[in-house]
Amino acid sequence: MKRQHPAALPGYTTKNFWLLLIPLVRGIGALRYDAASWLRGAGWDILAVSAMILIAVVRWYFTFYSFEPDGIKIKSGVFFRTVINIPALSISAVTSEENFILGRLGAVRVYIDTDSASGRKKSADVSLMIQKADRARLFNILLGAFNSRENKGRKPKGMNCTYKASASNLIVFSLLFSSAMSGVILIMTALSGSTDIIGDRLEREFYKAVSDVTDAVSVLMGRLISGISPAGIAVSVIIGIGFIVSFALNIIRHLNFTVTRRGKCILVTGGSITKRMYCLNSTRINIVDMRQNLLMKLFGVTSVHVGCTGYGKRKNELPVFVPICSIRSTESGGAKGLGAVMDRLISGFSASESYISPKLGYIMRFIGPPALLIFGFQLIGMAAVMVYPHWKELITFMFILCEIPSVWLLLVKCCAYCTNGINITADSICARYCKGYAFHTVTVPLERVAQVRITQSFFQKLGKSCDVHIFTSSEHIGSHRIKGLPIREVQELIRERF
Repeated sequence: MKRQHPAALPGYTTKNFWLLLIPLVRGIGALRYDAASWLRGAGWDILAVSAMILIAVVRWYFTFYSFEPDGIKIKSGVFFRTVINIPALSISAVTSEENFILGRLGAVRVYIDTDSASGRKKSADVSLMIQKADRARLFNILLGAFNSRENKGRKPKGMNCTYKASASNLIVFSLLFSSAMSGVILIMTALSGSTDIIGDRLEREFYKAVSDVTDAVSVLMGRLISGISPAGIAVSVIIGIGFIVSFALNIIRHLNFTVTRRGKCILVTGGSITKRMYCLNSTRINIVDMRQNLLMKLFGVTSVHVGCTGYGKRKNELPVFVPICSIRSTESGGAKGLGAVMDRLISGFSASESYISPKLGYIMRFIGPPALLIFGFQLIGMAAVMVYPHWKELITFMFILCEIPSVWLLLVKCCAYCTNGINITADSICARYCKGYAFHTVTVPLERVAQVRITQSFFQKLGKSCDVHIFTSSEHIGSHRIKGLPIREVQELIRERF
């Protein structure tokens, strides 16, 4: 058995380790490297840091792992030994991460996941820091294990194929799936963390930069924005910066995105600054999810995501499988439509036509909430202007800012009413539904369906409609909710298929 790469040592320290270490280094610099004065003033901090380092070294020294053809074994602990055995066929996904520093050290971080509910939703079952050569050995073992039951006498369709996302597809994908709010949250989180380490100077510089940009925009735009308050301009600038940050991060994460299938083993690679490699067991894929926003639906393009425990599980990751692809076949032009791409990568997950869809009487179930939201913002805006008339410009700006997504949501829900539905075939369930601003078309193999649940509210009972919840078998059971379906037709369909 082997020990982990020494680069794993920082991971065994506490989260407060750096908050102690950085001020210590900064303190000795402030004292002009007077070691005696520094030791007298920072004695307890030095003792705490030394204890943390010692504990980390001990934990690293007594942790071992081995990769065998039948699975993975991990031993850890000093006084109380823990042994973890993971059969290779039980693994759903292995994620490998390598940044610039780890690459120079010859190390990679791997996360191993199974369908067992053995940890938190966003954490892996096992995390190891290993050599690059060991990663290659691990992936080769999984490739052999996942394909051990393949019929050796024939070569299944799509046995060996590769899909590479083009640069234009990645740009469109990043534009469509970038969120201004997530970018702003990321910036604020970074600023909040930086104040713990280097004080509030970076935060002050950021707000000063926003103020400078706001003033510059005001001068350049002149009369065009003369009716907008400086606070409104500042909000617009921050939202714009957030979107640009989110867009740039999406590009960086998915640069060189490639999917390769080798029998039942699927390899996914991508990333620029942090390079990620995924090894997926195709038999453990729970769902294929075609995601669209309203514009994508109008132009007939979709992004395909897959549900496989461990894939796209960690923070700021997406389980994307095909970033952008046309739903319509365009083979005459040389490009391949969604059906051709998916048939090569994951056969048997093609979406069928919806069999049951909402009736006309259920339309208010879809458009009612966004209509109330639009009306509610109008009332709040008018009341706010009456109470604070000297803030009329800012309130008007914020009112418009809130009404735009509300009106857009109304359009989305109108489209959802026309497209929602469910069908059950001989081997899968296909469901179309809308969640927030996103349209989902999910295909779930029957063997991965944990439960199909029908629910009714009081008003649904009066209208003879229902909601259908599809639960999938995975580490943390996820559900997909299709609203406003006629209950009698749903019950008949379930009786026929189950």
